[in-house]
Amino acid sequence: MMMGGETTHRTPNASQETYIKYETVKGYFLQDDDKTDSSKFNFKTSNFGLINRSYETDSSLDPTQAKTQWQRFANHVELLNTKSAGNVQYKVLFMGRHGQGWHNVAETKYGTPAWDCYWSKLDGADGIVWDDAALTDVGKKQAEEVCEFWRTHLPEQGGGIPPPESYYVSPLTRAIQTAEITFGKLGIATFKPVVKELLREAIGVHTCDRRRPASYIREMFPSYTLEADFAEMDPLWTEDYREPRSARKVRMTELLDDIFANDENTFISFTSHSGAIGSLLEALSHRKFGLETGGAIPVLVKAEIVNGERKQPTIEPSETAPSCTVNPTQTASLASL
Repeated sequence: MMMGGETTHRTPNASQETYIKYETVKGYFLQDDDKTDSSKFNFKTSNFGLINRSYETDSSLDPTQAKTQWQRFANHVELLNTKSAGNVQYKVLFMGRHGQGWHNVAETKYGTPAWDCYWSKLDGADGIVWDDAALTDVGKKQAEEVCEFWRTHLPEQGGGIPPPESYYVSPLTRAIQTAEITFGKLGIATFKPVVKELLREAIGVHTCDRRRPASYIREMFPSYTLEADFAEMDPLWTEDYREPRSARKVRMTELLDDIFANDENTFISFTSHSGAIGSLLEALSHRKFGLETGGAIPVLVKAEIVNGERKQPTIEPSETAPSCTVNPTQTASLASL
């Protein structure tokens, strides 16, 4: 975290003989507790899942001034960084899933088997366009609800949640729209979002996961910065190779390495996708935790530079779309009845 213009911790920067080991520090959020049911959990009614507890660092606070749970947590994380060894740092990642997109509507309409084997490879059908899917009105409302949650929980409103100091966004339209609706109207001075290529959803086959040209993003979202070397045309998407989960975990680990080595801020926002967030959680050794559209999850992360070479997982074959066992156009006709 930046305090008075100076950083309060050192940023690990792994060499070729070392790597960054990521660990979820448990005991701070309900979401990292195995007893918490993700299908029933609502972060907006549970203070983002922050557990009501005391910290050994509470004694460093002025006893004459009451502090919220989030303010005491932020103080605790700051002191963790201050007292940590030079090869260790802590960050709090707020990971938000985009609101409902038109691809979500289409998958529900046709059913997942027909969607995976046929419809997902089209740009759209039946008056619906899901190529680099945009948000539906429902998706926009979901993002607005998250915006209101942030608004009422920021320090100015007495909630004490530290606003993110850095904002990273997937290059897919629905994620950028979600970030803009969620944070753009809050007047947060640090809201200077950066579009990161690696933060996107599983790559390939599904047209909803093929991004638009860089020039389109610049024109439609001029306040967003594209990371260095961001290509004009999508360099990753292919029509015949669907990125498997093991490869997605490697990609998300590469993203984490980039951010932890180059961003000295402590509270960081990711606006992304269900698959991408699932792989981020896996890379952070967090338990599986599903997010509904518009959902979000915070994680306290310990990053430590260790000697040796990171063990890479075996990459499974491409998750190529399965063959249809039924006529997908017939399935669509039945679904409309």
